[in-house]
Amino acid sequence: MIRFFEVSDTFTKCGFPTVSIINSFLIFLTVFHIRRIFGTYKQMLIVIAIMGILFSACELIARPFVHSYNSGWIFFSLNTWLGADQLVLQIALAIYASFYLLMMSFISVQFLFRYYTLTNIRVTKRFENGGVILWMLYPFICGAFYGVPLFLFGLPDEYGDEYFGEQLLVSYGLAIKEVPRFPIIAYDKDGSLRHGAFFVITGSIVMAVQYTIIIYCGIRMHLVMTREFKNSSVPNKKLQKQFFKALVVQTIVPTFIFVCPAAFVLLCPFLNLEMNYQTGWIYAALSLYPPLDSLVLMILVSEYRKAIKGLCEYLFPKRTGRTPEVELRSST
Repeated sequence: MIRFFEVSDTFTKCGFPTVSIINSFLIFLTVFHIRRIFGTYKQMLIVIAIMGILFSACELIARPFVHSYNSGWIFFSLNTWLGADQLVLQIALAIYASFYLLMMSFISVQFLFRYYTLTNIRVTKRFENGGVILWMLYPFICGAFYGVPLFLFGLPDEYGDEYFGEQLLVSYGLAIKEVPRFPIIAYDKDGSLRHGAFFVITGSIVMAVQYTIIIYCGIRMHLVMTREFKNSSVPNKKLQKQFFKALVVQTIVPTFIFVCPAAFVLLCPFLNLEMNYQTGWIYAALSLYPPLDSLVLMILVSEYRKAIKGLCEYLFPKRTGRTPEVELRSST
């Protein structure tokens, strides 16, 4: 049987240095080499890149994993090297759980900003100055609507420990009382909904709001670009389309590699299916999101490609085959 938690651990250990290098490079390019991206949108790109690094660092500390069993799943930490108190690691798990929703909320904010850039430039002014606090605060509020309910409705109890205890011992060799954990079970013994179900409902609603914003703005942006770009300058048209494509890909990639599998795991308890799987592999997939997010931007937006090409030409100049003037002088 594949030990998915060991695979996930490898991804986690490799993820942090990878994300740190790629996102730091993106920040470097954005700050020092990109000229046609400025103001609020430049700030957004930098903030999201920083969030990706922090997300990966949080993953390294929390070492999250999930095991699905019948009408529930348990979200727990595999961290053994930190030696921290269970409460500390539970907080790390809750923060980690909040981070993905936080980053998706940042993408929805980007969609809103790009949409108003195309349709109502006056509204984009509200994203500046004091508005910076609002658009930065919104994703954190959305993330809190995921992490806080996890703490409110997912804390361990005797029923949860009894329900998952044997599975953790058999599959991972862990005594459940010693593991930082959040057991989420949909139904109680009498068939009534348990409090863990409210966490799933809350998180699903907040995520649905983000996708509603993304889909609405995405469709509207596509229609506007199709109709209005006939009157735009060619460079502006290309740049706007590149940003749009980047945002679409940055949404689609995590949707398929994480959101869809995670939605199945989250909602399975309500179906009351007989199952016993290590579903924490989805976190290995999620660890790919921050570097992919940055790579998509650098690949699809020509400003970044030009900057990277310029750096490569500077660092690795081509040899022309000409004899240097210094050598000619020394031979005469």
